[in-house]
Amino acid sequence: MLVSILVGETEDDQEFVPIAHQTECSIEHKTNFRERRTKDTKGKERFPDETDSTISVSALNVYGEYSYFDLRKIQVSRKAVLIQYCMDSATLSSGKYEEGWFYIESLKRSDNEGDDSKVDVTFVQKEEPKLEGVG
Repeated sequence: MLVSILVGETEDDQEFVPIAHQTECSIEHKTNFRERRTKDTKGKERFPDETDSTISVSALNVYGEYSYFDLRKIQVSRKAVLIQYCMDSATLSSGKYEEGWFYIESLKRSDNEGDDSKVDVTFVQKEEPKLEGVG
């Protein structure tokens, strides 16, 4: 998986940057359902309602590039960030990706002796992401 975050202050210097060196990534899309009973139904019927998307990334902490402190600044500001994600760079080049606004739900940094510094971050959707290039 390739998960990137939009960085830059102005439109001219904005670009999507991968979240450090990702070692693990999971993306979960979940559909919530509404239930309805009427005189015409046999029991209850279920209808798809809203979806929820969660992205969890484990990455090696990077110094001098986009890193833990940049993510922490976003989390403290309570602002949503634009995220783009796809299978790999080849998939991205072919124009197939998802993109949406997410909040940082959790952020963890671990620095164990003898191991690489690691960052774990979980994003939850602000609104439903858009699927691009698939149709």
